[in-house]
Amino acid sequence: MHPPPLEAAIECPNCHHANEADSLFCTSCGAFLSGQASPNPDEPQAGAPVEEQLRSLREEVLSVQERYGQSIARLQDRVTALEGMAGSLTPRSGPVRPVTAASAAPSATPASAQAPPPPSDNLLAAVREWKWEQIVGGNWLARVGVLALIVGVAFFLKLAIDNDWIGPTGQVALGIAVGAALLAAGEYWQRRYAIFAQALSGGGIGILYLSIFAAHSTFGLIDVYLATGILLLISVTAAAIAIRYESRALAIIGILGAFSAPFILGAFSSSSVGDLARTDTGIDLLAYIIAVDVGVLALSAFRNWRWMVLLGWAGSLLAYGGWYEQFGGDAGLLTAQLSLTLIFLTFVGATTLYHVMLRRPPGATDRVFMTVNALSYFAISYGIMSEDLELWMGAFALVMALFYGGLAYAALRRSGENALLSFFALGIALVFLTVAVPVQLGDAAWTTVAWAAQGAVLMWLAFQVRMPQVRIFGYAAFGLVAVRLFMFDTDVDLGTYDVLLNERMLAFAPSIAAMYVTAYLCWRYRGDLAAWEASLASVYPVFLAAAGFFTLWVLGWEIISGFDKQISALTDEEFRRGVDSWLRNAQNLSITALLAFYAAAMLAVGIIGKSRMVRLAALALLLIPIAKVFAYDVFILEGVYRIAAFIGLGLMLVLGGYVYQRFRKTIRGYLIEG
Repeated sequence: MHPPPLEAAIECPNCHHANEADSLFCTSCGAFLSGQASPNPDEPQAGAPVEEQLRSLREEVLSVQERYGQSIARLQDRVTALEGMAGSLTPRSGPVRPVTAASAAPSATPASAQAPPPPSDNLLAAVREWKWEQIVGGNWLARVGVLALIVGVAFFLKLAIDNDWIGPTGQVALGIAVGAALLAAGEYWQRRYAIFAQALSGGGIGILYLSIFAAHSTFGLIDVYLATGILLLISVTAAAIAIRYESRALAIIGILGAFSAPFILGAFSSSSVGDLARTDTGIDLLAYIIAVDVGVLALSAFRNWRWMVLLGWAGSLLAYGGWYEQFGGDAGLLTAQLSLTLIFLTFVGATTLYHVMLRRPPGATDRVFMTVNALSYFAISYGIMSEDLELWMGAFALVMALFYGGLAYAALRRSGENALLSFFALGIALVFLTVAVPVQLGDAAWTTVAWAAQGAVLMWLAFQVRMPQVRIFGYAAFGLVAVRLFMFDTDVDLGTYDVLLNERMLAFAPSIAAMYVTAYLCWRYRGDLAAWEASLASVYPVFLAAAGFFTLWVLGWEIISGFDKQISALTDEEFRRGVDSWLRNAQNLSITALLAFYAAAMLAVGIIGKSRMVRLAALALLLIPIAKVFAYDVFILEGVYRIAAFIGLGLMLVLGGYVYQRFRKTIRGYLIEG
């Protein structure tokens, strides 16, 4: 029996669904019902106003939510449960929340800007839905189990060796059979149980590494060339499978299994290493490490899996350290350095090939890893070569600088999108260029001169190529120059000291000249400075102030050292006559005169050059000799020196006052305009 039709129901003109009499919109398709036609925005419609229509629409939405909301939520929960059973971890959008009048109202905040639910809510939802059980039981149990299987097989092989249970050929054949079976099982179950299959494939790769390594290094069944070729093939196979399955876990399992194999077999233990390995000075072990690194390189060229590359790098250095401890003395310097260089170049490729080939900018992790790889290689190489090749270590740092400079150029030539990679490689090159100077020259004035010249050249280059980032390295170079001038170049040996013709002036004079040149460059190209540079008074006053300060500093120390050398050469008779006291008075008076004359010279430059900043700095500097004369020299100086200090300062101040009065109108204009 059919229910009676709704009285005064409105039929939808679009889908012919019967709606209640007071409905403005169809509850089935949402079509407008007033006047049996959709409203035209250009022509006003008869009936309820817009506010009333919106209110009615909200009520209709609430009605639909009340009728079907719980059913939709239950369906979504069932879909999530089915996905979990299938091994999928794709997060769902969450249950449908009841719609209220407030939530149904129009919001000024766009959907993309609305805040996501708090992490605590997500965690509680995951616990309620038992996702933790799925992650642990479905994923990590298999991965940890495969890793345990690799270790178990390794210990079984070692036990079989010790007890002579199975012959060498049988042990290797058994390992290869188990590895191949795991690979086949992984391929078979890939479509149905992806994560479990990837764990099996990773285990197979690790056991194959282990078997081939044992076949050569432990049993001597195959020679080093065949072993290296097979290991290289396994590395490429592991990389191909990981790329095919898009599996970081598979790549990590393969790398862990590969690098743990020589440790498990005792390849770095003097009691366990075989005669073949010792005779070959561990060349087979180095070939094994590099073959695994090639697999890491292949993965990094197609997938930017940073943690996998970092794991491979750490494993390579650990394995290399074990090899060097056991075989380094017998292998020789050339073998040790060449193998370390091959490892270094492999991970240079692992951190750059992906970005160069696909024109992708490197992230923060990539940049840090590039730096760590370069610095660790240089540090280890320095430790290996410094004893025998100490005189050439500066040249080695220079070669590193040229290498990274070439890498920066090649990346930029490849594509303009590699500008960030190119800039960062250039930064590493500049670091090695800076390091090469003190490594080669030692603690000498030429180190300071080279850094000052480098800083000025970098500043000029940054303005020419319009790369403000390069100026950061220029500022860093001048910072190193300042540290050296203070801490290393100020002190001199009075025994070999000559005024103005000494190593201190050799360091200070070119450095001060470089600062003045840099100040001019920053003033000349002040319009090209970045915002943070312009905020520092356009930078060039900083370099002017630094150049002026170091000029006063070195001249003051020249005065001090000159008089100290004379005092140190006095005889006992001259000390009794008080010659040392006269020299001390002359020393103090000379320093006062230096400050006063330098301030007067700055004042003249400020007036002639119409620079208010220089004039103000000169007046501030002039306060120092004034204070020194009235607060210090009046008590320390004696006789004619005290008179000369006061009369000389007085004449200079009177002359300065006359100049300001004589040119007061001009200077006042400078003060207003400057």
